Amino acid sequence: MIVFILLFSFSLLLNAQEPTVKSLQAYVNNDITGLPVIRLGTNDKLNIEFDAEAEEEPSFAIVFKFCDENWTQYTDIGLIGINDNTLYNVDVERLPMTIEGAEYHIKESFPQDNVEFLRSGNWKFFITDVQDTSIVYDWGEFYVVKNSTKLKTNIQDWRREGSISGNSELDRVLNLKVSFNIPDSLSPFRVKYVKIIKNLETSNPVILPKESFSTTKGYEWNGANSFTFITRDLEPGNEYRQTNLYDHHRFQYPVTRAQFDGIEYSRFYQFGKRDLNGGFKLMNRNNQYADYLTVQFLFRPPDKTDDDIFIVGSFTNWEVLPWFKLDNKEGLYSINLELKRGIYDYQYVTGIEEGDFVKDIDRRIFEGNFWETNNVYSIFVYYKSPEFGEYDEIIGYKRIVR
Repeated sequence: MIVFILLFSFSLLLNAQEPTVKSLQAYVNNDITGLPVIRLGTNDKLNIEFDAEAEEEPSFAIVFKFCDENWTQYTDIGLIGINDNTLYNVDVERLPMTIEGAEYHIKESFPQDNVEFLRSGNWKFFITDVQDTSIVYDWGEFYVVKNSTKLKTNIQDWRREGSISGNSELDRVLNLKVSFNIPDSLSPFRVKYVKIIKNLETSNPVILPKESFSTTKGYEWNGANSFTFITRDLEPGNEYRQTNLYDHHRFQYPVTRAQFDGIEYSRFYQFGKRDLNGGFKLMNRNNQYADYLTVQFLFRPPDKTDDDIFIVGSFTNWEVLPWFKLDNKEGLYSINLELKRGIYDYQYVTGIEEGDFVKDIDRRIFEGNFWETNNVYSIFVYYKSPEFGEYDEIIGYKRIVR
């Protein structure tokens, strides 16, 4: 009998479902819809929050890695420190039994215990199995900045220069100028570039390198410590589309439509309503209706297109990915996504699927382009630090709303 019980328990262990991480959020302090940026020398806290679907209470670890400008992890002990920057005792909370789609909730804030962010630059975190941290369930990115360089910015409405599209709607752009003086302790030759991220679109940054001269981009240096970077082709786009799934009477479990009216159409000439600047807000986890729904998005383009149509949004981390391509049935495009009750920003784009990537992406064809659009621009100055065999440091940061 004892042998049978042991074998039965071992069989259950082998067949146990791996936990699934859902609705992952990474934000600093209480800014749940903003880009996660930690400022060194402050009391900023990185919050990592998510649900988990699992047959039994999962055991997670959260591992942090310091990365270069291309998000490749450093291995130099001088950079990563003697601590392994891992939280092993992750607290797990049971969700109300009435909630469908997830059983557990996790929220942790950092730095804490042996997790600390000592250097500015790009950072990643990985949600892993506590016994085997090579098993990764999900991951995210955030920035740590050292404001040793103060940025001055000027932004204004502009008209596209050089290659004109022939459509005045598409030629609305912004002229952004970023100026700064680096401290005498830093070498001007080690300043690398300025990176601009609109809202949460981290996969689609604008890079302004040194010695870049064109009709739309420029760079000035006084030969000492004063720099100016200019771009004249920032496309403001439109306010994002939005689905609000809070109302459980209108949007009923388990299957619902993203919009109560059903089908969506092009907004090329229609300015949108105020949005979350690319973010999402979830229903309180203790609400009995905070279920996961199958949400159907329906879209009909104004004309036939030879390109594929994709949905991109806060639920794709604003990445245009092949597995978010819409199905086409006689000109009506659709996709079903599992989403927790909440508010989500998104939009429709065209592109061409090529393996695991999407190329020739057009973000304006269905969404339009308006100077009146309210966006948050995060501006970073990257610097090649000579310490520890060199590493990519962020020496300046500013967030502007336009």
